[in-house]
Amino acid sequence: MIQTIDDLILEAHDASGRFWFVQGFNIVEQTNATVTLHLTIGPSLFVQAFFSQNSRRLNLALVSQGGRLYGRDYEHGTWHRHPFGQAEQHEPTPEGMSAQPLTQFMTEIEEILVVHDLI
Repeated sequence: MIQTIDDLILEAHDASGRFWFVQGFNIVEQTNATVTLHLTIGPSLFVQAFFSQNSRRLNLALVSQGGRLYGRDYEHGTWHRHPFGQAEQHEPTPEGMSAQPLTQFMTEIEEILVVHDLI
C-alpha cells in the first residue's frame, strides 16, 4: 500500500513507462501532505491519482471531459469502486487492492479502454 507521496510518484512514473496507452505523466499539485497527478491517455482522457499522506486517502479515477468514468478509492481504511458507466455509485470492494494499487488500477483501465473502444 502507498505510504508516502514519493511512493505514489514512483509507482506513477513506473506505470507511465509500463502501459502502452500512457502518453504522459505530470504532477498537477503537490504539498507537504498531498499530491495529485495525471497519467495522460489522450487529449481529453487521463487517469488522476490523489493521495493524502496524513489520512492515507487514495483516489484513483479514469477521467474524461464529462467527468469520472471509473474509479477506486481508499478512505477510512476500506476500498470501494465507482463502476464504469455508473461512476456516481459506490460498490464496496472488501478484497481491496494489491500492494501496488495504481498499477492494478492501470491494468483495469487497459481492459476498460479496449472493451469500450475508448482509444
